[in-house]
Amino acid sequence: MDREEILENVKKILTEAQFQVSVLHSVRPMSFDILARRGNILLIIKILTNIDALSEDAAKDLKTLSLLLGGSPLIIGEKSSLNLLEDNVAYFRFGIGVITLNTLKKYFVEGEPLTAYAGPGGLYVNINEEKFKEARENKNISIGALARELGISRRMARMYEEGANARLEIARRIEKILGKEVISPVDLHGGQKKYFIENIEKDINRFKLFQREILSLIREIGYSIIPLERCPFEAFSKERKNVLLTCIGKFNYRLIKRAKLVKDISKITEQEAVFFTDRYKFGRNVEGIPVILKNELEKMREPEDILDLIIERKLNGD
Repeated sequence: MDREEILENVKKILTEAQFQVSVLHSVRPMSFDILARRGNILLIIKILTNIDALSEDAAKDLKTLSLLLGGSPLIIGEKSSLNLLEDNVAYFRFGIGVITLNTLKKYFVEGEPLTAYAGPGGLYVNINEEKFKEARENKNISIGALARELGISRRMARMYEEGANARLEIARRIEKILGKEVISPVDLHGGQKKYFIENIEKDINRFKLFQREILSLIREIGYSIIPLERCPFEAFSKERKNVLLTCIGKFNYRLIKRAKLVKDISKITEQEAVFFTDRYKFGRNVEGIPVILKNELEKMREPEDILDLIIERKLNGD
């Protein structure tokens, strides 16, 4: 199955799972391909046939988007450079969860929990220490007796009871001996590691002159600027809890196409979007995205000035 087929199947699965889905169709390489929301779950998805093609920079972009939008990055793939990926197993690349198309369906449509994840030398699971201890005590089995039956050290058995991860085959033997499930499922959205991105306010010198001027003005007003690569918008502009999807460019007809995409992203992520440009062509909104000119931005002094104008232009719809 090629990448486009996987992408279309992911869209169908997520739609079946009652997600609101936005697919990025672009000739440019993007750090993500699909945004999907269901309630408070926001997935930022990258599609890769070979998951080893994910670069560290692309992973950082996914993590940055996750951090700023309050979402969870997820990669859907078929294989690594060495093997096909197994169904019902979570893999990880640069700390981001990776699953197959079938696993996506089982997890989000059929509600089947995902328990195993790939690690060095095999498959592993998370042990629920409370269930483990309760089951062992109810069975009146000592740590030493359990260790002997498993063929492991007493120290290792104690570590499992304290929540150490275990090989899948060991965990299944523990469950058989204790007569109770002790494996904790892998949480692909709510329980993932919260990413901390160092030096998130990056240099803006890689941008063209007009874009640098706009970003400098926004920064002077009081926003933090987080530039992004491989994304439909140039940057996040952040001030306290306010995050703006910030698009910048001198007006041309490609801006209209980009506005449609950014509007969809804004709706899915529930974040405001704004276009900064040099002149009006079709009013003060493009595809529903408020437009602010450079000379208007130059007159602003407070972060609220931008938000007030965005709200005004959304309400007026002109």
